[in-house]
Parts: sequence; structure tokens; C-alpha cells
Amino acid sequence: MNLSGTNLDHARRFNRRVVMEIVRLHGPLSRAEIARMTGLSAQTISNIVGEFAEAGLVRSVRRRTGARGQPAVDLELDPDGGFTFGVSFDQSSLIVLLVDVAGTVRDRERVALGETEPDEVLGRIATAVSAMSERNGAPRERVWGVGVVLPALLQQGELVALGPSSLGSWQGFPLRAALSDRLRLPVLVENDATAAAIGERLYGAAKSLTDFVYVYVGAGVGGGLFLRGHPYSGGFGKSGEIGHVVVEPGGRLCPCGNRGCLERYASLNAAHAALGLGASEPGAVDTGTIERAHREGDPRLEAWIGEAAEMLGRAVVILENCLDPETVILGGVLPEPVLEAIAARMEPLPRSVSSARSAPGPGGTARVTLGRVGIETPALGAATLPFFDGITPELSLLFKHGVVEPI
Repeated sequence: MNLSGTNLDHARRFNRRVVMEIVRLHGPLSRAEIARMTGLSAQTISNIVGEFAEAGLVRSVRRRTGARGQPAVDLELDPDGGFTFGVSFDQSSLIVLLVDVAGTVRDRERVALGETEPDEVLGRIATAVSAMSERNGAPRERVWGVGVVLPALLQQGELVALGPSSLGSWQGFPLRAALSDRLRLPVLVENDATAAAIGERLYGAAKSLTDFVYVYVGAGVGGGLFLRGHPYSGGFGKSGEIGHVVVEPGGRLCPCGNRGCLERYASLNAAHAALGLGASEPGAVDTGTIERAHREGDPRLEAWIGEAAEMLGRAVVILENCLDPETVILGGVLPEPVLEAIAARMEPLPRSVSSARSAPGPGGTARVTLGRVGIETPALGAATLPFFDGITPELSLLFKHGVVEPI
């Protein structure tokens, strides 16, 4: 993926992000290669790289040999140049991860929660952040921020409704401000599906993609939409409610009031019901029982896998027809072998107007791609929020001061 910059003075912030993105995706690179890939002048590149080096964000890794003249210095991101914390919690547990700018998890803590009142949880988060910073020598000035995710519906950063992992006492609670005050660090709050999509965009299956949909299978089914390289939140901040796409008209009754919603067929709750366990208790994500049933070939789970695959396939067609994504990424907290089995049963996918091509698509990307899965997926996504906010080129920056006319 090539990104073009601009040499206009009032686009300096955009140019820095373009250079950071190029180094992140393609490093190690020489200054000349960075200039060629971004379209920026050699002097502009020299200035930006100098700023990054002074801040500890890039490092020289080697000198190339075999060519005439002075060997070029290759540059890459310095993993010690920045750190973030990723936090996710529900009714039963809290997960805190320390992640470096290269996407490596440096440390982790998982804490069982006896209480989920805000003051208790914020105190646990602060304790974990302090201990992990000290253990790993992560200086405060190198910590970009803290990302927090919840299985929540957010509107302009506020929790307006919660899903199956309901945390009633958090309704309307100023989580971002309260945690930032306690930690004295920037805090970003997002729902789990969008955060996981950002994680895939920075370090996972969507690293080189600009338009994709992430389908997050958890207690319910959520979605993260990426359009033109950035998350799309919609007119009211409520996009991505893929779990409430109707895939079986007149089907099972959903708590939202409709019938036949996707999450009534392709979620952890639906898997529990298929195994005769009923819906999960609030906050309980019993992935172990599901994985065990799959390993033992339980016919009830096998039947559910077939049903989930069919319904997810219908949802993929709807998403393709509406958004024309490069791929649909399937991830979440469902056990990886189970998710792989569902993906295998989804083939061949029903046709859509967008997919009048055989998979993989024109760019070599399959219509459905597996992303990160596992209990730490939400926290990993959370940890990417400050990095994404700080290093990804934001096209809206160029719409200011008349630099670029919006298309």
C-alpha cells in the first residue's frame, strides 16, 4: 500500500503520520525509499525522521552493502519507542496487557473480579498498570495511553447501552474521564468489536487493507467497519451492530424486538443454548465447554456450527452488497478450532453482486479471513487504540485550510 504525502507546511502532522505508517508497514527502509514511497521531498523526510529518532520512535538497524557510494542507513520502528495498556473487563474478570509500538505483548495480568462497581474496577486497573510499568521499565513519558473496551454500545464515547455482559452500574458512568484522572494518562474507550478491528488493521489480517468488515463473535455478535482506512462509526456512533442484521426472517425472537437476528444463531449464547446450557450468565464467557464439545465431536455442537456457518454466510453477502469490502474478517473470543470449523463450513459462500469474483479476490484476499481469536482479543484491540490514534494518517487533516477538496 502506497501513501502520498504533501509538502505544504500546514500538513506537517499528516506527513508525520504518513511516514510512520510507511515505516511501520514496510520497514526497514532507507530515507530515500521513504521519500520515494510517500512522494515527499528528501529534506522533509530528513526532518521527520530526525524528529522520530530524537523521540526514540525509530532506530537504525543496519547498513546495506553491495551498491556504490555511501551505504544507506535502514530505519525501522523501535519497539521501545512507545507503549500502551489494553484493558477489557466483564462481570467475572479483568484483563490488562502492556503492548509495545511493534505490537508485542510485554506483560499481562488477569484478575478475577469479586465486585464490578466502578471504584473497585478502576482501582484494580490502576494497580495493574503501576505494577506492569515498574516490572517492564516502561517510563511514563513513553506510555501513549490506555485503551479500554467493553461489550457496550457507545455514542460519542458514552456508554448508552450494554450487551449480554451487562454491567448496570456503569450505565452513564464517565469512564474515560474517571480513569484518566486516576492514571494521569490519556484514555480511549471503545466497544470490543471496533477495538479488535483496529488491532487487525495495525498488526493482523488487515494490515495492508483499507476497506474491511470485522465480525466479532462473543456473547453476542458485534462488528467493526473500516472504510478508506479508518473506523466508521455512523451518523450517531452506532454502526457495526451486525448481530442485529436479520438473517432468518420470522426466526427466533431477539431481545431487540426483531426476529431472526444473526446473534440468535452465531454467538456464544447460541452455542450454549445448542448444548442445552441456556444463555450465559451475565459476563460469563464459557469458551472451555464449547471447545471441549467440539473436540469430543458433540453432535449438538456440530449441528450448531453448521447453522452458524449458514447464517454468517448470509450476513457476509449482505455486508458485501452494502459495503463492497476487500474481505470480511471473522474473529472474537470463540475458540479458534471452532471458528475455523465455522469458516470451513461457510464455503462455498452464496454469491453477491460485490463477489462476482472467485475467492480469493483481485488483490489476493479471500472473501472471509480469520482474525485474532481468544480471550485476550478485546484487550489486544484496546491496546492498539492509542497507537492507531497517534500514528495513522487521518485524511480529514487535509480537508482543513483548503489543502484538499473532499471527493
